Amino acid sequence: MNTDDLVMPALLERAGFRIRGAARADCAHCHGHSRLSVSFTPEVAFCHRCKWSANRVMLARELGLLSSAPAVREALRQEQKRREQCEAPIRAFEQWRDAELRHATDEYRVLSRQAALADQVLKNYIDCESAWVALTAFYHREAGLSEELDRLSCARVSDFLEVPYTITRLFSEWRDRADAA
Repeated sequence: MNTDDLVMPALLERAGFRIRGAARADCAHCHGHSRLSVSFTPEVAFCHRCKWSANRVMLARELGLLSSAPAVREALRQEQKRREQCEAPIRAFEQWRDAELRHATDEYRVLSRQAALADQVLKNYIDCESAWVALTAFYHREAGLSEELDRLSCARVSDFLEVPYTITRLFSEWRDRADAA
């Protein structure tokens, strides 16, 4: 058995379905008029009449193709390994983005809380230097932090970011910086 036998049309034919087009087949499980009741993609099949469904692996298992074919099992293992390798940069990006969002959110929260407390203090003690320092620190960082939060969340919430970032643009910039490092 080779891996070409694991394509959905070939699996459906082996299971007794009659292929009628690029994405349609007659159901092997329905009785009566079941013409073109099964729609399928390269990964899944579904009968709109009897509600039978299967994915590629499930159908291959039902047909006994996976249990006796070490080459097929190895091909599936290799596919899983390839997927994991492709998804590794995405997982690393998501971890970086989550950490950066947490850091910016924490900094914004601390500075805004200190500014709110400083505002309360300045209502009673207008000459309190540490309150003025806290208020100044927040106002000096607010625009940069708001822009950073908008950029990392790929949304334009504040007025500080002119054009919203897309996740693709953010990923590309992250990858370029990672490659340069």
